Amino acid sequence: MRGPAVVILAAGKGTRMPPDLPKVLHPMAGRPLLSHVLDTVRGLQPDRVLLVLGHRAAEIEAAVATEDVEIVLQREQRGTGDAVRASGAALAGFSGTVLVVYGDVPLLRSETLAELLELHRQENNAASILTASFEDPGGYGRIVRDTAGLCTGVVEQRDLAPGQETIQEINSGIIAFEAADLFPALGQLQPANASGELYLTDVIGLLYRSGRRIGSYHLRDAAEILGVNTLEQLYEVERVHASRLRNPAPPCELCAAAARVARAAGAASGDHLLLGSGELAGLKVALQPFNNGHLLAFPRRHVTTLLALTPEEVAELAHWVRRGESALRAVYPFDALNMGCNSGTGEHLAFHLVPRWGGDISFLPLLAGLKLIPETPARAWKRLSEVMS
Repeated sequence: MRGPAVVILAAGKGTRMPPDLPKVLHPMAGRPLLSHVLDTVRGLQPDRVLLVLGHRAAEIEAAVATEDVEIVLQREQRGTGDAVRASGAALAGFSGTVLVVYGDVPLLRSETLAELLELHRQENNAASILTASFEDPGGYGRIVRDTAGLCTGVVEQRDLAPGQETIQEINSGIIAFEAADLFPALGQLQPANASGELYLTDVIGLLYRSGRRIGSYHLRDAAEILGVNTLEQLYEVERVHASRLRNPAPPCELCAAAARVARAAGAASGDHLLLGSGELAGLKVALQPFNNGHLLAFPRRHVTTLLALTPEEVAELAHWVRRGESALRAVYPFDALNMGCNSGTGEHLAFHLVPRWGGDISFLPLLAGLKLIPETPARAWKRLSEVMS
């Protein structure tokens, strides 16, 4: 599958930063902000990487001389829409996905961008926006949705209408577009806003009004989109980066189980609660069960949506769901079995098998007489593995 063309915007003046360096060359963890962003986008195996420069372009170009990037010049800084439009000539004839990111967001993860691109592809969107929610969203553009919950546009802070200032879902500025939709829409932009600039975000409203679908991927860790415009913000991203090094995010539970299977040639082991595994899928006891015998059937590769599964993976998952239900019936004489899929959450896709009994009427926190207290996952694994052996 062809990788995206990544357009990194780095043309701004950065007037609130010390003038000794262009903003994107200020160091974070000993390396320029822009170097962290380049590392992130390389993880996507992009088809092309374009770097849009303007203010102090020669200094930035010299700093990335050894990088595999294409330099695009924005002659006048007339806004983000104009910056992306400047890449149009270089991308003439490109027919894939264009991912727009910024050169001053060093905490962004490759995995997050990969999930955004997967959603964009699976939903066949014209544009897909990386969003987040803040209690105090001041300074950010807001995501506007219709009554069905679909994104209809983005309104910048200074252009908010009365009532829109209470919207907490914000636009990160990181957006995946289809090239065939993006560049014609950029040609229609007008500086009809308080700043007199051409906003890239106005493309969203243009596409929506033309009947094209706009998607969104909501960040779980909003710190990923922290940008740097001041020294105080630079210190903050340094602090978050150092905290990540001290307390790295826990590995994906299901990826870890699949990795252990690969190393142990498929042998089940109570340390990761695996009940069985094939080449494409597996079955394990949930680490945080709702009820006794709560199982997860999962693909062994990390996918986040049901649509991303191959027919072969679906077939093998169905096999493990059937095996799991059979084992549960032998160990737990339940009244009903709930099955559900967490597709689209941004987490590792899994099918949940949850036994239910008459007195267990909800998944609310424990209330005496209403919900069973689940036995330990290790105990459930031991009982179920005996009947599955």
